[in-house]
Amino acid sequence: MGILYRGELVAFAIIAFAAATLCLSLALSETRIEWSAFYWGFFLNAILFAVGLLIRGREILARFSVTFFALGLYPLFSSVQALVFSLQFPLHRPLIDDQLFALDAWVGYDWAAAVEWLAQYPVLAQVLAYAYASSLGQLLVLLLLLGLTGRTARLHHLMVTGMLSAVILCAFWIIWPSFGPSAYLTPDPAAVAGASLIVTPDYGAQLMHLAEHGQDTIHRHKILGTVAFPSFHIVLAALAVWFARGTVLFWPLAAINLLVIPATAIHGGHHLVDLPAGVVLFALSCVLARQLLGAGLPRIARHSHAPA
Repeated sequence: MGILYRGELVAFAIIAFAAATLCLSLALSETRIEWSAFYWGFFLNAILFAVGLLIRGREILARFSVTFFALGLYPLFSSVQALVFSLQFPLHRPLIDDQLFALDAWVGYDWAAAVEWLAQYPVLAQVLAYAYASSLGQLLVLLLLLGLTGRTARLHHLMVTGMLSAVILCAFWIIWPSFGPSAYLTPDPAAVAGASLIVTPDYGAQLMHLAEHGQDTIHRHKILGTVAFPSFHIVLAALAVWFARGTVLFWPLAAINLLVIPATAIHGGHHLVDLPAGVVLFALSCVLARQLLGAGLPRIARHSHAPA
């Protein structure tokens, strides 16, 4: 394992933990996974790892090697973690949305009213929708930039932070699940259409159906985003801005993710408290990742100039 960087070892360890959780969840669930729908994705991950290893010993290609590994690790983790989430249905614990609605009322936030307001500004609604949908694309571009410009330590810190935040989020949601306002409120259908809403009441109804009945088989196209509190979209926004510092992407990503904040609240069908909770989750995960990557390491490994 000496040919792997510390960050890659930590990432593989997190993936192994997620895979063990997946096996346990599968054993306890009546839901089955249509594995053939995932073979090509896993095969692509393996190809990226193989290419990364083949070119690792060539100094001129070292940055490409690190980048290939990152492009294989993060999607592999995301696929496994998405399956873990999907296997939690039907739910066996009460949703905490009532408490989150109470916090919304305390600060005067009403998601349905926000949707109806946004519907009056269709151009703004489209801009916010594009910003909301850009999160994964932002992360991909940032991974490529950090890897290909030799910022290996920052690349691994970003990757491990993202993985840890998803693991913590999953654990929290399994104990205290929530779906957000779209599962409960029904704005005027004309407002839903005018706001070009991404997370609609129909989507919320699908989640409520899953919560009660679950699903027989999980296919790739049936894996749904489920979590309201904390907001993972806000985690992704914080990841992009924080780890883009000092690069040419910082100001463009900062501008886009300023739009992601209201877009997450409205297009994402979130309670208002979900947003700051996402920031807290990111900060906690970032600190934990730094400890895992840096504590007790010799200087050269800590800065990831060479494999651990």
